Amino acid sequence: MNISAPHDPSKFRFARIALETSVSIHYAQRGEGGQLPVIFLHGFVDSWRSFAGVFEAFPRRIVAPDLRGHGDSDKPECCYEVEDYTGDLVLLLDALGLHKVDLVGHSLGSFIAQRFSARFPERVRRLVLISSAPSIAGKASLPAVKPVIDALSDPVPKSFAAEFQATSNPVATGFMEMIVSETMKVPAHVWRSAFSGLLRMDHRPILRKIGAPTLLLWGNQDQMFTRLDQEELLCEIADSRLEELDAGHSPHWEKPKEIARALEKFLG
Repeated sequence: MNISAPHDPSKFRFARIALETSVSIHYAQRGEGGQLPVIFLHGFVDSWRSFAGVFEAFPRRIVAPDLRGHGDSDKPECCYEVEDYTGDLVLLLDALGLHKVDLVGHSLGSFIAQRFSARFPERVRRLVLISSAPSIAGKASLPAVKPVIDALSDPVPKSFAAEFQATSNPVATGFMEMIVSETMKVPAHVWRSAFSGLLRMDHRPILRKIGAPTLLLWGNQDQMFTRLDQEELLCEIADSRLEELDAGHSPHWEKPKEIARALEKFLG
């Protein structure tokens, strides 16, 4: 494990760690032991930098990995189901000696967080699901995008990445340039495999196994997941509550300070 920045608990340090699956995961971390870490899991074709605006206003100890296939982590040819990502998370936390954590996930990251929390309830103190749903299976809008993603080849066109990541509300130009730059690190085979895995995701049978107090953060302009999805999550996750924001599918981009305040209040 090579730390690429000088030791300073107030600043991010970066490292790569080879998991038992032979996949190397890049991650950012801030803060030291003694405080329960908050694990941040980004969305589809994003990276740990997706939460940059939130981190500026959130003082807790943080570990934020790039999921396999994303950011600066390895990009193997196979294995991009939610189950594969969950397995990586287990191995990463074990390698870092982190038994119990607070867990925050956005979109794809929220599904990983759901599965991890249902399987290992003793390892999650509190859970935050941003722009989440109980299932993607059966949603009419997403399969329509699949032929376009299946037709992608390397390099993925920057114009497509920018259109895919477009927000419901304006965000700073420099921030969106960074988001698109990170998205461009994701090769076409990961777009195809990870998206196909998402379309098969159905967590309705396991949601009742989630025992951690859970906060749902949802933007009422989300074009992907609806208020009905949030109501179903509230019904299935016993100790859960919803906070609604005037935002789209990526409220942590559009309203980072509001997200940071909600996290600080809920996680303590």
